[in-house]
Amino acid sequence: MKPIKLIIALMVFAVALTAKAAPLLNGLALEQQFNKDRYIAAVYSETLADSASALLDNNTPRRLEVRIVADSLSARRFRNQWMEGIAINNSSNVLSSQAENMVTFAKLFSGRYQKGDRLTIDFEAGTGTTKVALNGIALGEIADRDFFNTLLRAWIGPVPPSTDFRDGLLAAGDVPPSLLGNFELLEPSSERIAQLTALLSEEEEEASTEETAVAAAQPAPKAKPNLASDIPPPSLAAASAQPQTPVKEAAPKPAANTPKPQPAKVAATKPTPPPVQELEEEEDEAPLTADLILARQLYHSMLLRHTFKYITYPKRAQERGQEGSVRLNVTIDPQGRVKDVQPLQESRYASLNREAREAVKRASPFPAAPPQLARDSYQFTVPITFRLPN
Repeated sequence: MKPIKLIIALMVFAVALTAKAAPLLNGLALEQQFNKDRYIAAVYSETLADSASALLDNNTPRRLEVRIVADSLSARRFRNQWMEGIAINNSSNVLSSQAENMVTFAKLFSGRYQKGDRLTIDFEAGTGTTKVALNGIALGEIADRDFFNTLLRAWIGPVPPSTDFRDGLLAAGDVPPSLLGNFELLEPSSERIAQLTALLSEEEEEASTEETAVAAAQPAPKAKPNLASDIPPPSLAAASAQPQTPVKEAAPKPAANTPKPQPAKVAATKPTPPPVQELEEEEDEAPLTADLILARQLYHSMLLRHTFKYITYPKRAQERGQEGSVRLNVTIDPQGRVKDVQPLQESRYASLNREAREAVKRASPFPAAPPQLARDSYQFTVPITFRLPN
């Protein structure tokens, strides 16, 4: 009997180890814009954690997952928002070292996501490989142990989309049942999976044909431009801490003139951007290169550092214990002058929303765009967190 009991005990132990190794849902966060739900983000980890440092352990298998809530969502707009978060939550050294990987990652996003689509990004601790899939269909992989954390910092770093978003992902498994229920109901249909499979197959064939043609006619490669001379590398460590430290401790300043928040490229006050507009933006996008991505990320961090200098915490809001996050979409002209300000997400308090808009106005003119990014206008997102010292 003892040998049998020993075998059973070993089997139970093996099952326990397997269960422990399975990814656990660490947290969920709902992303909204214009007061409309866009997607639910999730972080899975072998070990539950309530701190960013613990989740950034690159010896631990982890997964990022996005399930689309909106009926339709531009994949590139989603990707660009993520790239902005990467820019302000990673050091300039990390951005430089990951530029080529970011090109590979960015090219995995095309078309439009539909409600129920599931984007998964898995990190294999053993190999250090990050694998990306959409609805279970493999899109690509990046064999760099540090790349996954570069993505994750955009969600749980010092400047997340909002403090609520970050807190939701750092829940250590304590997720709201209602949000979890909605998350689990979001599934792609079999028709959608078949559609994506066919589209990806066509894209692979076209890409293969184009690569063959380009290789045959490709001239000798040119030397890469020295980005360090085009854009002074910013200290992103200082920029990352900026939104909270100055906002908490800076003495209140006199309010500026009454703000005139206006939407970017849209006439109404709080519209939902039409799909046609999104498609036009996608068609106008320049071909992605490591130099272009790095230039965008460094310039974006420069714009945010400039904005953070002008943020003050309204005195009355401090006295009343009011806290919150505001996210604005700002459009500037080639000289850095503000053309439009569009609220993507607002706090519950009018004074905090007003101060965020006024800070952008006070910051104008912004640093001019570098030559490789110069266009009639440049858009960037500003996340601002008002949080009182503990």
